[in-house]
Amino acid sequence: MLAIRVSNLSKCYRLYQRPVDRLLELLTRRPRHQPFWALKDVSFEVMTGETLGIIGDNGAGKSTLLKILAGTLSPTSGEVECHGRVAALLELGAGFHPEFTGRQNIYLNAALLGLSEEEIRAREEEIIAFSELGPFIDQPVKTYSSGMYVRLAFSIAVQVDPDVLIVDEALSVGDQRFQKKSIDRILEFRREGKTILFCSHSMYHVTHLCQRAIWLDRGRIRMMGEARQIVQAYEDWSRERAKKEKKEEPASSPDPNLYQIRLLSPPEVQLKVFDPLEVEAVYRGAPEDREFCLGFALIRNDEVTVFASSTQYHGLKVPGPEGRFRLSFPRLPLLSGSYRLVLVLADVSGNLVLATDTCKITVEKEHLLFGTTFLEHQWEISS
Repeated sequence: MLAIRVSNLSKCYRLYQRPVDRLLELLTRRPRHQPFWALKDVSFEVMTGETLGIIGDNGAGKSTLLKILAGTLSPTSGEVECHGRVAALLELGAGFHPEFTGRQNIYLNAALLGLSEEEIRAREEEIIAFSELGPFIDQPVKTYSSGMYVRLAFSIAVQVDPDVLIVDEALSVGDQRFQKKSIDRILEFRREGKTILFCSHSMYHVTHLCQRAIWLDRGRIRMMGEARQIVQAYEDWSRERAKKEKKEEPASSPDPNLYQIRLLSPPEVQLKVFDPLEVEAVYRGAPEDREFCLGFALIRNDEVTVFASSTQYHGLKVPGPEGRFRLSFPRLPLLSGSYRLVLVLADVSGNLVLATDTCKITVEKEHLLFGTTFLEHQWEISS
């Protein structure tokens, strides 16, 4: 059964250089603004009981999308269908009256979500208990800390028993214990067959909670699909972008006519965690009157070196001036991401790299594994 349908949704904001330009535009009827499309032609569907993650950089349009779905913002064009009661946890303190007490805001917010006064009264104590704000519940919310705001807002949203729950990054403000409590409640909602839209910069939680994910980029859907795959693609893209933003010094290239190291294996491989990897290569140009070595470096696509070693570590000498070798990894413990295996012909001092060749490695996402490498470990649990 369909819970949400979004069809060709767009939202345009008018940006003015000066506040007075808004008035001049109204009086002269001549445009004095720049249009900014926060969303452009966004379409997707969410089935009842599905948990959908929304990811992307700041300014990608995530919050605008969720505000429109929650009904607090109108689209410029397109259509939205939401079936059932919708509860939203958006930006901090949204929907709270600062002069009202926490208790009064419970009644205000729950009424806006469609509950009668009798229903609110029946759930009032559960909301207060979940928020853990007992001593402060009759104080004005303008005196609350950001964490207290989140506790109250989330408690109201989950206790009104919505059919669709929308969470927009707000949980990152609370303390770790309350974050865990909130995530447990979201998991309970999922087991009950509720529909959840979860927006977060925590890729762990998106992977852990969501079946599918949407990656928004500059107001458009860049990718949509299984959550682990979308998270992996977004993380790879983020690292690639960070790498490009770094200033790179031009490197001098050795003469390819004198020195060479060349892969015989495929230049690109797809792996899973613990898959074996074997590459073969040939080299030439290693002078017989000087000591040279063969080396490799395993580098993630954000230029983080995962591991590097050489024939020196194993006490091997490179026979010159040319030869063939095989490099084997019986059980490669790389976690998901894009990497490159760089083969090197170099001086033993490491100061002179004569030739390189590269094999691109892509490791698939494994559920609930995070980081760069897998560490062997054991659990022992007793009652």
